[in-house]
Amino acid sequence: MSFNGFSAFTESPVFENIIKKEALSLNIAFTCFYGSRNYSLETDKSDYDFFIVYYPVFENFFIHRFPRSSVIEKDYDYFITPFHEYFRHAMNGNIKFIEPLMCNTVFRVDASPERFYAREQAEQGLERSLRWKDFKLIEKVKNFIAVNFKKNFDAMAGIIKNKKLNVEKGLYTSNTLKYKESHGYDIKEAINSLRIAFLLEHYINTGEFSFEVKQNPVYKEFEIYLSGINDKKISKNYYLEIINKKIDDIAGRYEKLGAKEKPGGTLRVEIKRKIEQDIVEICRDKACFAKNN
Repeated sequence: MSFNGFSAFTESPVFENIIKKEALSLNIAFTCFYGSRNYSLETDKSDYDFFIVYYPVFENFFIHRFPRSSVIEKDYDYFITPFHEYFRHAMNGNIKFIEPLMCNTVFRVDASPERFYAREQAEQGLERSLRWKDFKLIEKVKNFIAVNFKKNFDAMAGIIKNKKLNVEKGLYTSNTLKYKESHGYDIKEAINSLRIAFLLEHYINTGEFSFEVKQNPVYKEFEIYLSGINDKKISKNYYLEIINKKIDDIAGRYEKLGAKEKPGGTLRVEIKRKIEQDIVEICRDKACFAKNN
């Protein structure tokens, strides 16, 4: 499996220094990547986007305070989140948290020596790639995501509409303000809303997540829009026409399939119950009074 440069990045001094710094105060469980490299849409200017997921310690639960933070740099952005919250977000349909699990861009931290390994194929020993309990938990979460249709749909549909609204209102971030002059609207939000719309449409049709864009029939039309936006051939108003139609088409397809709630409610509840038990057990094992060394 190709990790689109993630594997090399995790062995770089930059990444190792980040982890060493954060590991001074956090008991890191794993890191996982999201963003353009999972879609094969990266350029030579693309940064690395990743989560640092840590095991909470006893004090976190005692005072009910869990460190959460984000760091935004030129070459990388990362978010720090506690172990149980990461999986909670994934099970609530948040596509950013689902993406690394489905793309298998999850990396572990091996404390001795301090090296970081990509999750390997089965023939190389899956138990070597992540701590065994963590790996089994991830597989259960992926099974839960597969039957969590309505939650996934609602979350993705909400993200698409929010991104469209940001473009419509002319909102920018510090990283996208440059597009105000060059394109007249936030093309990053526009492109991401369209990409997720095509992802969601395929998900409705098949029940599967398909993140890879390049040479993927699912995204054939999206790539035309992508080129048009980048080449300044698609204006803000034209983009809004495209995305509004896409939203209506997706809603119509969803209703037509009677997808208010797909079968599997009992299975979903049982999987969720087992996942919650596993999370409690793992966090309990790791919730010592101080960071594990």
